Amino acid sequence: MKKSLQLLAAAALLLGASSAHATPSTTFWTPATTYVQPYLVPHLTYDTYVSEQKAFQNDYGLTVGFLPFEKLQGEIGVDSFMPGLQSTNLYLNGKLGIPENAFGDWFPGISAGVYGLGFRSDVSDFDILHAEVGKTFPMIGNLTVGAYYGLNGNLLRSSTGDVNRAGFLGAWTSPDVVLNLTGLNKINFMADVQTGKNAFGAVGGGVGLYFTPAIDILTGPVYFLDSAATPMFQGPGVRGPGHQDWLWTVQLDVDLDWHKPAPAAAAAPKA
Repeated sequence: MKKSLQLLAAAALLLGASSAHATPSTTFWTPATTYVQPYLVPHLTYDTYVSEQKAFQNDYGLTVGFLPFEKLQGEIGVDSFMPGLQSTNLYLNGKLGIPENAFGDWFPGISAGVYGLGFRSDVSDFDILHAEVGKTFPMIGNLTVGAYYGLNGNLLRSSTGDVNRAGFLGAWTSPDVVLNLTGLNKINFMADVQTGKNAFGAVGGGVGLYFTPAIDILTGPVYFLDSAATPMFQGPGVRGPGHQDWLWTVQLDVDLDWHKPAPAAAAAPKA
């Protein structure tokens, strides 16, 4: 899993005065994960969504955990969609969570938060509340279910103009396929869904390649439930009308855990 609960992030892709995706801590496309970024561990992310002729803006994100407690965790984050550093390209998010097994082996992970906090109520301020419950099962992996509700119904609309601000969140992440190879620590498979005919409604899935426990790339397709509600770019630096039924995503994630002590240097051989 990836991307911790960002205080400044909640992704959206803009096409003129429209927007699309948003990214707090996610499984693949959705915030359907109870994972929360560890305390004071910055998480950097760089996400691309492309096809042969269309693409979203690139997402540059920063998330960090802000609570030092074992059984109550929290994260905050910010995302910037480039090119262009302006108010319509910046999004905030935040999240609180109780980790799985916090009160016994039976206890599921629980989390709730908000994403899509933009700075323009008419363009980018989605204000999407979400909550989810997740549990890990042997041989199956982690299953998470939840729901979301957008406070700004003016932006969460279908391509036909109907308000569509609420829906289901669901995700699955496979057990670790541990390889411990040089340059490839493990592999995970994952899939998730966010229902709703709006700019966020989609089904995604793919593979996670973990080069180290702190550095990974996720890649795979995302299929939109109402592609006409999801604005696209026609090409690099060019905004224009049009939509795409699906895009291929590549997501780079890096955790900077400065709290772990560096390994001790090997003693110099005696003469």
